[in-house]
Amino acid sequence: MSDSYELRNPDNFVAGTVGEPGERIFFIQAVEANLVVTLKCEKGQVQGLASYLDEVLEDRGLTPQPTPVAHLVEPPIATWTIGGMAIGVEPDNDSIVVIVQELVDDEDDEPATAHIHLTAGQAKGFIEHALFLIEY
Repeated sequence: MSDSYELRNPDNFVAGTVGEPGERIFFIQAVEANLVVTLKCEKGQVQGLASYLDEVLEDRGLTPQPTPVAHLVEPPIATWTIGGMAIGVEPDNDSIVVIVQELVDDEDDEPATAHIHLTAGQAKGFIEHALFLIEY
């Protein structure tokens, strides 16, 4: 079983790629203090996450200034591959929680999870950077 993570105050949350267009490998990475969590994903997962985060901000009436994102910590070494994602909102502080679940080969295996708590500004920064990556 892989490690699970709870990042309550990440310093950076970013999507990134390795490789040439058409052959790129996509990653989502969260950094908190000395912990770097890099997760491999599909281009469509990055696009879907960015779109859904944008909807959440709009539905909540939040129009934050985007928090600048740093590039991936290199080299990106994936802890595990993303199988599914969901988003939650903590109503008491408008924190947006990205919930990520590991892709497992055997249905009897318990997938690892990562809960990444973002401010509205971090979500906006992720959206802008992710959409730039997707169009590139």
